[in-house]
Amino acid sequence: MPATRASPSRPRAICAALRHGRKMLCRRIGDIVSGPDDLVAHGFATLVAAVEAAFRHEELIMETLGYTHLHEHREENAVVLSALHHVLPEVERGDHMLGRQVLSALVDVLDLHRLSGELALTVAARPAEVRARGHAARATLHVATRRPSLR
Repeated sequence: MPATRASPSRPRAICAALRHGRKMLCRRIGDIVSGPDDLVAHGFATLVAAVEAAFRHEELIMETLGYTHLHEHREENAVVLSALHHVLPEVERGDHMLGRQVLSALVDVLDLHRLSGELALTVAARPAEVRARGHAARATLHVATRRPSLR
């Protein structure tokens, strides 16, 4: 079976692949959060590694597509990973409540990040002459076309 390559002409397929990856990651997070304390302590480091791998995969796809806001997306990923690495030693020392709180927040961050990333990729991959139709599409178009903020 021939491999399917990422191309700007396949934004739905690309977004579906990214969405599936995030869904699986969120499912793993849910399993850890709802599990016993020892699962939080032992599963946290593995989950951090899975988040790193998912982000690398996502960034590779975006780079392949020539996504213009890749730098900003990488910055957002770095902030999330920094937070995870920051609390990792505490969770491994037994602060299970902190681990659960961070993982619950991570699900929310991944959901927001996924939605903005999918919209941005879809808009970036479509032909320039196509315009957003409808109030909701125009209202969220800023996510894909935002300018980098000055920090």
